[in-house]
Amino acid sequence: MDTPKHNSPDGSDGMGRPRYLGETIRPAPGESYDWHTHDFGQLISAASGSMYVGTPNRVLLLSPAMAVWIPPDVEHWMRYGSNNQMRYVDVNREEAATLGTECRIVAMTSLLNALISATMPDDTSGRIDCHNEALHTLLRHELVAASDVPLSVTMPRDKRIRRLAQAALEDPGGLKSVDAWLAGAAASRKTIERLFIAETGMPPSRWLRQVRILHAISQLAAGEKVSSVAFNMGYESSSAFSYMFRRAIGMSPSEFCI
Repeated sequence: MDTPKHNSPDGSDGMGRPRYLGETIRPAPGESYDWHTHDFGQLISAASGSMYVGTPNRVLLLSPAMAVWIPPDVEHWMRYGSNNQMRYVDVNREEAATLGTECRIVAMTSLLNALISATMPDDTSGRIDCHNEALHTLLRHELVAASDVPLSVTMPRDKRIRRLAQAALEDPGGLKSVDAWLAGAAASRKTIERLFIAETGMPPSRWLRQVRILHAISQLAAGEKVSSVAFNMGYESSSAFSYMFRRAIGMSPSEFCI
């Protein structure tokens, strides 16, 4: 099992670390890491680009408009997009206990962005300890109060639809229709729809739309034009894509990328 080199477990229990310790990395496009865990928490934000974080039951998307919280001991995998500059903040186990035991995607704000930047070693070394402690406490309050962003999908567990879900995650733009996507399933259409609703809370058509939204945001975060993303997602026009995007996210693609 591969583990990211920039935050490999060091054999400690996560308690000997600073409350928050940041690092900036530039992963290669498409770089990925298999299932692994950490004995500390991770707060991840994207200065540019995007990444997927998979947990046993969900897949979450990170873009510059948000941050991802991964508690200690949560098994997860990672896959980066393009044009990536990521900021990782390791959070010791004691501090992580105050931030919740579930993975979260939270909205990025100017203050949260500044506080994450303040954990980077170049910034931390120029301040006295009590100053760093005050900033860390404020960061904790901002994370606890941050608004959750609904940019994840629940992964089904039943083998009859798990393979379909994985194929959609790999290439949602290549699926011309829901019918074409479900055509090769090892179950009837009625059974598939029942399983998707039971295991993800969504019918197949809505689940696929959510995956397409995640994929579109990933492309926009990599610097793709709205028109190109719309075409890649199979839309006949940018306006049709923007309409779908606004209905799902509450803002236009252009507004989201500002």
